Amino acid sequence: MAQATFEEISASDYVSLYNQGYSINELREAVGCSYSRMRNMLLRSGARLRTRKEAFRSMISRHPEWKKQLLKYIISPESRQLSDLKIKLLLLLFTEGCIWKSKVQFTNNEAILRDFFSMLMKEIYNVNTKTNDNVTYINSIEVANDLRTYNIKEAIPEEVMWKLLKSPQLTREVLRIFADTEGSVTISVRKAPRNYTVTDRRIAIACTNTTVKSQLVTLLKSLRITARLGKDGVLISNEHSLREFAQQVGFSSGIKVIRKKSGYGIWYKCEKAAVLRLLIRTYDEQKTKGRHGRHLGVFRNCKKKKQVIKILHSWYDELKGG
Repeated sequence: MAQATFEEISASDYVSLYNQGYSINELREAVGCSYSRMRNMLLRSGARLRTRKEAFRSMISRHPEWKKQLLKYIISPESRQLSDLKIKLLLLLFTEGCIWKSKVQFTNNEAILRDFFSMLMKEIYNVNTKTNDNVTYINSIEVANDLRTYNIKEAIPEEVMWKLLKSPQLTREVLRIFADTEGSVTISVRKAPRNYTVTDRRIAIACTNTTVKSQLVTLLKSLRITARLGKDGVLISNEHSLREFAQQVGFSSGIKVIRKKSGYGIWYKCEKAAVLRLLIRTYDEQKTKGRHGRHLGVFRNCKKKKQVIKILHSWYDELKGG
C-alpha cells in the first residue's frame, strides 16, 4: 500500500482495508500515525477488532510464505510416505500413545519402549523427543497432523493391513509391539484331585476395540497362530499356537510384567520373554515326565500351591540365565 495521509483515506476506507486483512500496524505505517490513534479510529468507525488468534490467521492467509518460518519442523515428502517404520510408530501410538493438536506422546513405564518411540520419531521425521517421567513426547503441529490423517484409534487402516499381510516379517514385528505393550502371559496353578499343578496357560493381548481385535486375529492367523476374541482382548491358548507365537513373535528382551497393583501376581517384575519360555517348558516337562498328559509328573507330590510356584521360579531363573 502506497504512502497516504489521513485526508486522502476516509474512515470507511480504514475499516474496509482492515476487514480485508490489513493489520493495524500496516495501516498506521501507510498513513504515518501512531498505533493507538489508528486503533481508536477503527473503533470509532465501528470496526470489530480481531483477536490475537484471528490476527495470526489473517496474517498467514495474506503471507503464506511466512508459515514456514513459524513451523518448528517441516516434514519432508519422504516422511509423509507410509513406510514400515511409520507403520510401527502408528501401532505403537495405538497401544499407549496419544496424538493431540500439536503434540504426539507415548506413555509407558518401560524405558526400552520409550527409547523405541524416540528412535522411530528420529528415523521418520528427524526430530528429537523429550521425556518427563514415563511420558516421551514431541511438540509439533505438522507431525501431529501427519499422523492424525491415518485415524489410527478407530482401526488399523486398510492400506496398513494390506502391507502387513504382504510381509510376514513386518507382521511379526508389529505383533511384538502389541505384545510388549499390551501382552501378558498366564501360567495358572490350580488344585487337581490329588495335588497342585499347572493348568491354564495362555497369552493375552489386551484390546477393547472390536475392529482391531478382529484385525489382530487375522494377522495372527497369517502366521498360523490360532487366536480367539475375548471380552478384553485376543487370547491364545492352544499348545501349537503358543509354541508358534513363542517362535515367531515373542516378547522383546527386558520387557517386564507390570500390574496396576504394584507387587500383585507371582510373575510381577519378571521378564515376559522368560515367562513365555517357562510356559513352553511346562509343556515339554509334561511330555517327558507326565502321566498320559493329565498331570505334570514333576508336580505329582506338590500338596501345596507354593511348592509348585517354587519349582516354576527355579525354572524361570534357569531360563532367564540362559
